[in-house]
Amino acid sequence: MSRRVFTACLLASLAACQAEGTGEGVPPESTEAAAEVPVVSENVAPQSGPEATPTLESGEADDSQCGADKLGRWLNVLPTETVKADIAETVGERPIRYYTQGDPITMDFSPARLNVELGVDGRIKVFRCG
Repeated sequence: MSRRVFTACLLASLAACQAEGTGEGVPPESTEAAAEVPVVSENVAPQSGPEATPTLESGEADDSQCGADKLGRWLNVLPTETVKADIAETVGERPIRYYTQGDPITMDFSPARLNVELGVDGRIKVFRCG
C-alpha cells in the first residue's frame, strides 16, 4: 500500500471517529430518543410529608436538623479542643465531622450529622448538615 493511500485511509478513519463521538452522522431520531429518556437515581429516598429528609440530589439540608444554624459565632475560628467541645455542647449528641477543603470524604448523607469544613488556613469556614 502506498504511503498516500495509507494516509488517506487513516484520515478517513479519524474523521469517522470524530463524527461518531460528536453525534454527527447519527440519524436525528436516535439523538432525540436519547434526549427523552428520564434520568432515574437509585440512591434517592422518596420524600413524604413536611419533614421529608433532603436527598443527595437537592444538595442542601435544613441547617436546623444538625444544629448548624446555631454556630455562626465560631466561623473563622481555629478548632481548638475548647472550641470543639463548645460546638458539641451547642449541637447536642450527634456525629460531628471535621475536614479540610479538598479532603476526600464519604458522600453518604446523614441529616443529623454536622459537617465542619476547615479552610486551608485551618480555620472553620462552613457548618452544614449531611
